[in-house]
Amino acid sequence: MLKQLLVEIKNSHGTILLNDLSRKLDIDSSSLEGMLTYLAQKGHLRDDDAELASASIECFSGSCGDSCSGMAACPFIAKMPKTYVIPVQSKD
Repeated sequence: MLKQLLVEIKNSHGTILLNDLSRKLDIDSSSLEGMLTYLAQKGHLRDDDAELASASIECFSGSCGDSCSGMAACPFIAKMPKTYVIPVQSKD
């Protein structure tokens, strides 16, 4: 099933919504999220959210001053859907 999931993602040639992928593979979306997380942990997918989170650590550098209430309540950061990307394999 994991291989079929990767094939569907590769064949999507762009963004595919979790609900669409869930319907196409006839898998519950919460189970599908677990599979995507597993594939990301194994390096078959790259979790874009993890990269954004590490990049946004700089947000706490005090650029907003004492009025900063943290990233969760920041009016300048939009909550985007979770995304994954198949990493590009380097050809050494």
